[in-house]
Amino acid sequence: MVFVDFADAPGDGSGTEGIADHLTGYGKAEKWFSDQSYGRLTFEIARIPGWRRMPKPSTSYTGTNKRFTFEQHRDYMSDAAALFPELDVRTHPLLLVVGAKTDAIAISPTFIATLARAPMTPTGPVRWGVTFGKDSYTNNHMNLCHEVCHTLGLPDLYNFEPLRLTTGSWDVMGDIFRSRSLIGWHRHKLGWLADERKAYLAHGEFGTVLTPLPGSTGTSMIVVPADDVLNPSKVYVLELAQPIRGHDGTTTGDGVLIYSVDARISTGHSPVSIVPAKTTTNFNYGELFEAPFSSGSILDVPALPFSVSTKAKRDDGYVVGLKVR
Repeated sequence: MVFVDFADAPGDGSGTEGIADHLTGYGKAEKWFSDQSYGRLTFEIARIPGWRRMPKPSTSYTGTNKRFTFEQHRDYMSDAAALFPELDVRTHPLLLVVGAKTDAIAISPTFIATLARAPMTPTGPVRWGVTFGKDSYTNNHMNLCHEVCHTLGLPDLYNFEPLRLTTGSWDVMGDIFRSRSLIGWHRHKLGWLADERKAYLAHGEFGTVLTPLPGSTGTSMIVVPADDVLNPSKVYVLELAQPIRGHDGTTTGDGVLIYSVDARISTGHSPVSIVPAKTTTNFNYGELFEAPFSSGSILDVPALPFSVSTKAKRDDGYVVGLKVR
């Protein structure tokens, strides 16, 4: 994590340590990755404290919309990396660039480049990075978690245009303000959810107790293919809903969460789609906050490749029964 300022936007005179602590939530971001990965990922940030001056004013790096094109972002990352000759991307391949607060860089995007298009340093290319803009000074540590997850390959789940939180607050890749976790599919995609905790049902009937994703035992995710059984492009996933945190500090989220994952849909166009028990929305908890299915619920829609009955809630999870059509 490095810190840069500009002739037209000098860095805070009190230093950079307090800013770094805020961005990481005083260690909460590091712990979050450990928890979400069941200890499989150790995320450590090496800080290089103190401001270093970028060669151009902040206004020269973005356009009138205060956002980067890829080329502008590449130039920004290149100029930033050049200020830190001690940086070794062989041991620190992810570069977190914290800019001094300026309206010219309004948001905090992820930078990902192919080898051919990546900025070069004496120790190698900068292929993965995050720029922390003005919004990061008010956002909490989930901002950092969200952007770093992009560098691991996870997409944005919200819809870009029109801007909507179409998957609700059920994953940090959709809503950094209310969500506190990753859905089961993302834990699976990253290789964090153990095989014995997943079930793949292509035909027939199946009954089990769905156990919470944050736990360590039991079946916590059931996957049903929507097309090709051996190599599906779309699947449906069942898991227990994880709590989401409202703007007022209270939490909600209980029951069986059902959603589809479509590999043909790109980031920012809702590649994950919730199958909701209810479609209610409010400001505190966001969209689809009552989407999970509770005890006694039956989902039997001809358009779906399966039907499911949420039979009972137990101390260790929810009893469910599935039948693939």
